[in-house]
Amino acid sequence: GLAPPGAGWSVRSWVETMRGRRIGRAVTASVPHAFASPYRFDGHTAVSEFVLDGVEPWSAESPTRHRVVAELVDPTGASVEVHAQLVGFRTVEVRDRALLVNGRPVWVFGVNRHDHHPTRGKAVGVEDMRDDLLAMRRHNITAVRCSHYPNDPRLLDLCDEIGMYVVDEANIESHAYNTSLCDDPAYRSTWLSRGARMIERDVNHPCVIMWSLGNEAGYGAHHDALAGWMRRADPTRPLHYEGAVFHDGWVDGGELASDVVCPMYPTIEDIAAYGNSGEGRRPLIMCEYSHAMGNSNGSLADYWDTITATPGLQGGFIWEWKDHGLLATLPNGRRGFAYGGQFGERPHDGNFVADGLMSADLQPHPAMQEVAWVHRPVVSEVVDGELRITNRRSFTGLVDLVGSWELLVGGEVAEAGVVELPRDVAPGAAESLPLPCSVPGADDVHLTVRWAQRRATPWAPAGHLVAWDQCALRSPRPTSAVHAPSDAKPPKFAVGVAPGATVAASLGVWSGPELCVFRAPVDNDGFKLLPDLGRRFGVGGSALMAWQDAGVDQRPADELVDHHHDVTRLDDGSELHHHVVVVPPELDDLARVGVTFRLPPGFDQLRWYGRGPLENETDRNRGALLGIWESGLDVPPYLVPQHFAMRTECRWFEFARGDADELVRLDVVDPNSMHVSATRFTVDDLYGAAHETDLRPRRSLIVHADVAHRGVGTASCGPDVLDRYRIEPGTHRFSYRLSFRGSTEG
Repeated sequence: GLAPPGAGWSVRSWVETMRGRRIGRAVTASVPHAFASPYRFDGHTAVSEFVLDGVEPWSAESPTRHRVVAELVDPTGASVEVHAQLVGFRTVEVRDRALLVNGRPVWVFGVNRHDHHPTRGKAVGVEDMRDDLLAMRRHNITAVRCSHYPNDPRLLDLCDEIGMYVVDEANIESHAYNTSLCDDPAYRSTWLSRGARMIERDVNHPCVIMWSLGNEAGYGAHHDALAGWMRRADPTRPLHYEGAVFHDGWVDGGELASDVVCPMYPTIEDIAAYGNSGEGRRPLIMCEYSHAMGNSNGSLADYWDTITATPGLQGGFIWEWKDHGLLATLPNGRRGFAYGGQFGERPHDGNFVADGLMSADLQPHPAMQEVAWVHRPVVSEVVDGELRITNRRSFTGLVDLVGSWELLVGGEVAEAGVVELPRDVAPGAAESLPLPCSVPGADDVHLTVRWAQRRATPWAPAGHLVAWDQCALRSPRPTSAVHAPSDAKPPKFAVGVAPGATVAASLGVWSGPELCVFRAPVDNDGFKLLPDLGRRFGVGGSALMAWQDAGVDQRPADELVDHHHDVTRLDDGSELHHHVVVVPPELDDLARVGVTFRLPPGFDQLRWYGRGPLENETDRNRGALLGIWESGLDVPPYLVPQHFAMRTECRWFEFARGDADELVRLDVVDPNSMHVSATRFTVDDLYGAAHETDLRPRRSLIVHADVAHRGVGTASCGPDVLDRYRIEPGTHRFSYRLSFRGSTEG
């Protein structure tokens, strides 16, 4: 008001459901108007307390909100002003090395998010925020870190509504002066005011489960001062600050400022060691890991194998949500998403802003298939001959999901049905069922189990797939060197066979197969646009530098390794190719060992038995199911061109010319599978292009078939690939059959 209130003013408050049903009785509190005692006046603030029985708590799984209504009443009893605040009832605490919500540990299936729009930059609207959050939930992401500033409060409104756990982060970062400003008295009041404003504004949002003291600003007296203020102002939430544990250690470092151990880009080995040691009182939740720059996020499943099996580990936040490209006219005259340096500015960090799981215009990158899988709420596995269903949720059962199964033999669906649960599976519990089918005596048998939404949710329609697993029941056997696999159904695009003709004669134009040991480097191999980052400053991956120094990117593969290639023409006109490649010790950790060949113009349809449906890598394929898949050619998904479109563990692959009903088929003979890609671009095309708009698709189809392919890791900002995903020197043997089928005889 314009004047202090006098006696007789009060505030009447009550709690109600979102549909307006009151819970409990209204509480009336007088508005103070004078000193209650000498030297004490707390302001014109009315305080009401409520004790509510049986209230439904808020969580990301069940985001039940309530409304608190506060009505200002004048001395005559008239209502003068009414305000409402949406709230959620929940508790958050750290206890026994666990982050607990409502008394139960939760998995942090998280991602870091920056405000970004491809044409408006940082000017994002409510619908932009909603689109971000809905896309997250559709990929099983249920936590977001507001890196590195408090977001528009309407984002928190949406997180309250949709169900997202939030780390709300103060806008404190002193990057170039990382370790000095945090003890500089000139910045003390700024430190405190930035953290205090965040809490005062956002304290009523149930989605906020931790306050973050900022990002990459060292660790000093200002942090402890701010942490003390935060704990006094809001004792209901734990604190988060990566710098405290980075500078003072994981076990007991920075306990005044951080209630969680929240490292950036730790190795799997290090987080496992912390969890298994039993040392420290705090849970480990990575504030940044799995840097999503270009073709990345290798070993995401390996991280989660360790997280779910190790005490004290609860997940983390992938870096990051979206590429930061801005739509512009580029130096090449084309329109596209520009990155650093393409506006004529210096200095810049090149494409280091293109490190998202989604493109700038919110199109999922292929790694999102793996993200959704590692975050799945239900795990299905075969244990001791039974099907075990584990509920990974913390608060809700599985009645909202419908389970289905398929039995695959050689990639073909032999049987299918519905998963019948005898009872609901409680949060965190497991239920074992008899296998839904008998196991045939054939080779290469898999059971696939899927879980989908029974009904529509605020973020996805009914039938939306939320979880899937595939269990190997029988492994494949090596095929005969002469009789390549032929037990699959006839190729969809086949019309006839050209008897007595070679593959080359049947096609008329043929190039290859030729040995290939290089790939268009992914961002994690090294920064091709910013080579000084690696060579002068040691930033990022080192694989590309090693390949360049050895001439792998320039010299023919046959000059680098010993290669023996035999071709046998079979009676049906197909060709059996057998390769022996000996990699010398000095070429340890190559990109690939395989072959490449070109098919004539018109081949634009693909069908394969391998992992899919989306691009996957040797260290990012656990969420990719084995099966028989069909697709057109992949469009390059990354802002800076690099290796893409591979499908791992392919038993066979077909390349079809749809307009002529012609098909080339590659059957893997030895070992059981190879990794195959088919695009309109050569390795040199992708390697030499700085931006996706620089690419010019060729008319021919460029095929790669690899017996070994290096993982992608996350070394652009984080650990390189694990040893088991590297290519060791030594002898590599592989065989495959190439055949042509079509309407034209050669």
